[in-house]
Amino acid sequence: MAHMLSRLRVWLSYRVSPRIMRTLRPFLTVQFIIFMLMGSINTAVSVVTATALDIITGLLLSPESVAAVFIVQTRLNFIIGYIVSLITSFFLNSKFTFHQKPSWKNLLKFPISYIPNFLFQYLMVFIFTLLNWRTTIAYICAAVLGTPVTFLAMKFVFRRKKRN
Repeated sequence: MAHMLSRLRVWLSYRVSPRIMRTLRPFLTVQFIIFMLMGSINTAVSVVTATALDIITGLLLSPESVAAVFIVQTRLNFIIGYIVSLITSFFLNSKFTFHQKPSWKNLLKFPISYIPNFLFQYLMVFIFTLLNWRTTIAYICAAVLGTPVTFLAMKFVFRRKKRN
């Protein structure tokens, strides 16, 4: 895998400007591929949780009830699904992407790294549902579009201190 990515970087370096290569380089790594795999799991956790909550809300509450209107208007099910996937993401990325033991320090920093991603995804879900997209499709599209933002923020959280 690393060899294939290295060849791709070389091939691209002859075809795109150095400025574009600097932008692409963090995404042409094995670490990013692993992050994408973990992200697929996290996306599934988020989408399944939020969709299940949508179904439960639809079964238990009448569409006109104050609670149902509140849940739909605030996208509460998306927020809960996001929080569940955030916890899953912390443990998976600690172990498999960044090869670190989970620590309280990183656990506290981790949600902060997700704030830009959450705001971006929440906005995307809001817009997509206003456009009458099915909520499950809106959740998936928002997660896919937010992935590069999250990867860069997480590299900051899990960066290793340089030894002197």
